[in-house]
Amino acid sequence: MDDVRAAKKQARSRVRARRRDLVERQGVAERAEQASALANAFLTWARGYAEGLGRGDLSGLVVTAFDPMPTEPPVHALVAAAREAGMRVLLPVTVREDTRLDWVTAGDPTSEVQGPEALLGVDIALIPGLAVDLSGHRLGQGGGYYDRALPLVRPGVPVVVALHDHEFPTHAAPELAVPHAPHDIPVDGVLTTAGVTRLPVG
Repeated sequence: MDDVRAAKKQARSRVRARRRDLVERQGVAERAEQASALANAFLTWARGYAEGLGRGDLSGLVVTAFDPMPTEPPVHALVAAAREAGMRVLLPVTVREDTRLDWVTAGDPTSEVQGPEALLGVDIALIPGLAVDLSGHRLGQGGGYYDRALPLVRPGVPVVVALHDHEFPTHAAPELAVPHAPHDIPVDGVLTTAGVTRLPVG
């Protein structure tokens, strides 16, 4: 376990450095373009997913998202587009003393904070992450919040990590393999501006 923790720490440092470099090179227009592309890619995939559930549109579906940090993929336009499409978007509220995530409905100033059990009603879980490998192992920020939250997602509900395009896992980039422990929960997909790719990829 100590080896895994050390490997994760090193991997986080590498990814964070690359993300800082990316954001420094991006201008406002390029980041806005990325945000729009992420929103379009997600909604295109979500409509297909909803059809597979026998639903005519996205109205009423519940999805988690997040408020992106400056170096994270800009999903704020995605949140707005999902709401416009009739989806209910839950955003995390960090409860540090319990290392847990509570949830609040985006765009609803009257929304009460819901406890971790709000994830039981989610249809799609879009979450942050620093890296994902081809097997679906996710590298988080190290706080353990999503490790505690994800077991509450119902079986069969897709858990998708938003990444920058250059972070998409490939066989040609073995250095992006994510260190993982037996208790780590694999995710089901990756969102980039090219769309959602389901995992694992053979």
